[in-house]
Amino acid sequence: MTAPNQTDIDAMLTALLAPPPRPGDRAFTVQVERAIDAQAAYARARARFWRSFGFEALAVGALLAALWLLSSAPLPAPLAGSTHWGLAPPLLLVLLLWFGVQRWRSA
Repeated sequence: MTAPNQTDIDAMLTALLAPPPRPGDRAFTVQVERAIDAQAAYARARARFWRSFGFEALAVGALLAALWLLSSAPLPAPLAGSTHWGLAPPLLLVLLLWFGVQRWRSA
């Protein structure tokens, strides 16, 4: 009598310990596919939001820099008077808050 080799034992154990054959769980597969699609859509929306937010922040920064340059230039100072430039920071804050609210409402 010959001893069974290792591959025969592995095949026998695989056959004995294998779960019974059954059809796949289609509902679970569909649920996982939908979750993957939802995550991909969320990632695209998030990237689009941050890209738009970056451009808007850059625009607000450019407005702030332009206002700062205008306030330090000697040419428009006599036209505007020294007290008008004191309104620039609150107006820029209102503009920045407006951009933030628009971003928050569209998200």
